[in-house]
Amino acid sequence: MDDTTAHDAPGAPNGAPDHDARPYRRNPDLLLEWADGGGPVLVDCGSWRKFAAKPVLVDLLNHLDRPHTADQLQDRWRESAPGGDVRRLLDRLAAAGILRRCAPPPTDAADAADTEDAAEGAAKDPGAGWTAYERAVHARSGPGPDAAAGRGPPPPARLHHPGVDAVVALPDGADAPSRPLVDVLAARRSVRGYAPDPVPLPLLAALLARAARVRGHLAPRAYQQTQRPAPSGGARHSLEVHLVARAVAGLAPGAYHYDPFAHALHRLAPWTDDLAAFQQRTVTDPALLDHAPPASLCLTAVAARTTWKYEGMALSLIYRDTGCLMQTLSLTATDLGLASCLTGRMEAPFTAPFLPPSLRAHLSHVGNMALGLPTSPLAAPDVTPLDP
Repeated sequence: MDDTTAHDAPGAPNGAPDHDARPYRRNPDLLLEWADGGGPVLVDCGSWRKFAAKPVLVDLLNHLDRPHTADQLQDRWRESAPGGDVRRLLDRLAAAGILRRCAPPPTDAADAADTEDAAEGAAKDPGAGWTAYERAVHARSGPGPDAAAGRGPPPPARLHHPGVDAVVALPDGADAPSRPLVDVLAARRSVRGYAPDPVPLPLLAALLARAARVRGHLAPRAYQQTQRPAPSGGARHSLEVHLVARAVAGLAPGAYHYDPFAHALHRLAPWTDDLAAFQQRTVTDPALLDHAPPASLCLTAVAARTTWKYEGMALSLIYRDTGCLMQTLSLTATDLGLASCLTGRMEAPFTAPFLPPSLRAHLSHVGNMALGLPTSPLAAPDVTPLDP
């Protein structure tokens, strides 16, 4: 554990609450992990400090999942020593950031009101609401990749699905409509009502071509880097697009994988009740749709492509890549006159019925998009203008 200076807590003058009466609680930003070649380690995900996690310390922290004073711990903690040692230990742990000091319990109605006000202020803290896991991801994403990243051959940039039962070549979409970008940006919105007509395959093909198609390889070729419409950290492009087609004109209902190299759909499975249920829980329900959309996209990540170069910060990059691709898909759909709605519902573990378990284990579910034709021509959303 980091060295900290222990000190006795002084008594409070003039009848003020004694410092020793203030309860202590476990720092909520602590996580327990195992060091390489060592024992358990406590990680403060707010400051990224690490401490040796001896069993006696873990036992103490287990008692401090809710506030306790030193006197209360003296009676309850089996490892506590007589005298002031518990107070001194708690002060050292608080100075190190392992514990947090809490406000003293209220002694009258006025103090209770002050305590409520303090709690309300803490709830409004801009940093409040994060879990320790979220803080860990955020803190770990900043310093950069591990020194060992980028060794060995990189994973392939192209995903080959086993068990493909049909390949559907897609038109290039060059004849599909398009508008000035300024108009597309003004008209983009999430649409939750769709016409009963099936999605035209040429429009779907144009969407995939303009938003996700591989345009070529980047040097050096051995690094498996590709150039695509949406940006990606290090040109790693971990994301894969799967189509759940309920009603697409000229396409048998079922699940497909989009091959961005060949600009083709690989049919993975026919339409089933399991596929309908998957669309319901990942798109229809989270998007608050009254009915299932004619089609939806399921976005997954081959994490190894990104971890090869950015191990240690890959998850953050994959999430950013997902946002870039989602925005590109959303704007492209608007440009083509398609209605769309993005959802962030992610399954972990991933249960997509159109994938074999061996492949699901290597894909991370990162997002979805509902697709259909609008019930009326898309126009700029009806918003209240800002006050002058």
